[in-house]
Amino acid sequence: MFKRFKWWAVYLLGFITCGIYTLYTWGKTAKQQNVMAEKSGEKKIMRFLWAVLLGSVTCGIYLIVWVYLFYRQQCKLAAAKNVEIHPADSPFLMLILTCIPLYGFYMLCRNHNALCDVYEN
Repeated sequence: MFKRFKWWAVYLLGFITCGIYTLYTWGKTAKQQNVMAEKSGEKKIMRFLWAVLLGSVTCGIYLIVWVYLFYRQQCKLAAAKNVEIHPADSPFLMLILTCIPLYGFYMLCRNHNALCDVYEN
């Protein structure tokens, strides 16, 4: 069973814990998404912890690349099961919109929850 996240809880708990819960959420969704990718025959992405570590070595550049790869994988998983995700199934647009914290959390949780509903069956 996949864990679902509510965007407002992620934002609020991330604020209270100085971002630690947000990191947990990204890590958990990436792990669950890799399980979905394995079921679907898609390529897995790097674990979030390694992406954060590589991001710290590359001045954040690799973390940006990882977020792009995360959403691209999300788009492929959605297409494999005919699930509509937003915005417009575009990982590049979602990468840009992730810079808007409330919207980024909202889309991350909404898309992840939609994929969880389909891949659990």
